[in-house]
Amino acid sequence: MQMVSNEFREKMRQVALARWADPVEKEKLSNSIKKPPNCSGCGETDLSMFHLDKLGRRLNKYCKKCRSLQEKEKWNSKSAVEKFAARSHKYGVTKEFLTELYLRQNGHCAICKQKPTGKRGLAVDHCHKTGRVRGLLCHGCNVSLGQFKDDISILNNAIEYLRT
Repeated sequence: MQMVSNEFREKMRQVALARWADPVEKEKLSNSIKKPPNCSGCGETDLSMFHLDKLGRRLNKYCKKCRSLQEKEKWNSKSAVEKFAARSHKYGVTKEFLTELYLRQNGHCAICKQKPTGKRGLAVDHCHKTGRVRGLLCHGCNVSLGQFKDDISILNNAIEYLRT
């Protein structure tokens, strides 16, 4: 498993800081304050309908409603593999690792071996103590492990209970 290194994260943080320290970027931000709001999608002009930063500046050219619709459309247009790859930063692994894991499991849950039929798809299962990704699970199996608090003794008790 490839982990995203702290050095890489720090490097990307420094790149972002340098970009926002750029005088050209600062000029663009100051000019955006002067423009009256006008959503490029629906023409909304009420400033309260836009996402704003702490200084009251618009964060993008679309109102909240149009932006939400765009994001949903963008997310729903992605394949299951692309959706997993988008979550890679959350678990400290590479996109390639999650893609490989999905393909290795053939799109099936690592526990029940079923292919999810709902919109949720597969969840990335990880150890809450170590952060290590263990596999991809359907919603039912993922929630079940959570209910058993990832405790093997509780799971063994459940197995013994089912055998009686």
